[in-house]
Amino acid sequence: MNYWTQSKDNIWVAAHRGFSSDYPENTMSAFKAALDVGVDQIETDVRVTKDGELVLIHDATVDRTTNGTGKVNTFTLAELKELDAGKGERIPTFVELMELVKDHPTITLDIELKERPGEVDAKIAFDVCDRIIKIVDDYGFADRVVLNTFSGALHEYI
Repeated sequence: MNYWTQSKDNIWVAAHRGFSSDYPENTMSAFKAALDVGVDQIETDVRVTKDGELVLIHDATVDRTTNGTGKVNTFTLAELKELDAGKGERIPTFVELMELVKDHPTITLDIELKERPGEVDAKIAFDVCDRIIKIVDDYGFADRVVLNTFSGALHEYI
């Protein structure tokens, strides 16, 4: 199913943070389970680590979804990978998700950019956006991705 040709005659099934009702949200097991049940789209959230890695986690802190505490952007990727995101799962990177979905020609992605100008340095927010767009393009997913942001500045930038 092509995202851009969706019509009122079909139902679009999206997995919010993966199959998060049965698996820890925004984890590889949640994304794999969503693919296994045949969803049309996976929604996820992207944040940036202290060392500039793009990771998939909704909240600004790791407190609710892992066994750690603190802001995502104060951790390196290696430090985040040591945290348990539930049932032994780890916080994945954006590239890990792209690797998972690259062989699923009908899956679409809804990517929510959590780093927004005003909440973080605008340069960081724009860099995250640029990097996401490049990765999406490198994987050939440009026609299957929606970028979400709550920032008018990012909207104008894209």
